[in-house]
Amino acid sequence: MRVDVLIVGQGLAGSLLARRLAGRASLAVVDPGEGNATRVAAGLVTPLTGRRFTLTPEYPSLLARAGETLGALGVFRPCDVYRMFADAGQRAAGMRRADCRSCAPFVRRLTSGPGELDAELDDPHGGALMRGAWADLPRLLDETAAWLGERLIRDRVAAGEISEDGDGVSWKGLRAKSVVWCDGWRASLPGGLFDGLAWQPAKGEALDLVSDAPLQDRILNREGWALCLGGGRWRTGTNWAWDDLGESPTAAQGDKLLRRFAGYFRRPVSAEVTRHLAGTRPCTRDSRPFIGRHPARTRHWLLNGLGPRGTVWAPSAVDWLAAALLEGAPIPAAYSLAREPATRT
Repeated sequence: MRVDVLIVGQGLAGSLLARRLAGRASLAVVDPGEGNATRVAAGLVTPLTGRRFTLTPEYPSLLARAGETLGALGVFRPCDVYRMFADAGQRAAGMRRADCRSCAPFVRRLTSGPGELDAELDDPHGGALMRGAWADLPRLLDETAAWLGERLIRDRVAAGEISEDGDGVSWKGLRAKSVVWCDGWRASLPGGLFDGLAWQPAKGEALDLVSDAPLQDRILNREGWALCLGGGRWRTGTNWAWDDLGESPTAAQGDKLLRRFAGYFRRPVSAEVTRHLAGTRPCTRDSRPFIGRHPARTRHWLLNGLGPRGTVWAPSAVDWLAAALLEGAPIPAAYSLAREPATRT
């Protein structure tokens, strides 16, 4: 088989890149079909994140592109996010950010005390109701896999298995002009082509539940999140583990997620776990994705490091990578592989 581009990984980045290249380049995608962090992610689009209620400076443009791209694929769902303040200090921080000129357009309403927005919720410190969205990422992956058909190869590939010559790369009888690595946190493992970058992978876990909790048409958020899928079905997460990486769920974390979920509501609720998932996010030290060509092995490209905000980053990141790969356009300096390492934001 001969193609223009070999994509390694069919998570969020690899799926959107394949669709972006369609009609402009022939392609093949290699993915083992398991251990994909995208399937664990909630697919949330939340403007103010973290304990400091950070707004990514590019958020308005990123959101517009995400809505356009994911909306065209039928997986983008605009909805409100209710960020319940965990304590008085967090409330004060949230109030300050909500008054910020750049943040104010994304905040619908601030509540000052329990039950003001919804009498069924346990929000003693109030909260911020924000304009947000979520993307049905499992559906995106499943529909993209079906769309790829025979172009999707169920296998794993390591950089050492790919040979190169003046005309391109070869792997198990497949020839390609270029290979794009969208393989998630595994790109950070020692011995990989891109292991020298400022990675900071973090494991997260999530639960699928059946519950009698009061139905919500908004995403609930406090030290984690809960998404009502209808019919008594919920998904809730998550946590951050910096040392225990991989895809193995842990009982202790599952119990913690259940307690956190129950704590969102004023009355006792039942919750039956139907699935417990775990995955490792490909985070970077400065919370920005890595996009670009390997400085020495120039047939190899990287589109990775989307981290916890991948749903809003991915469509724009794919645009920049595709333009560089196909047209020689420059990668924005803030996302290039050559940028200086920074601390997490």
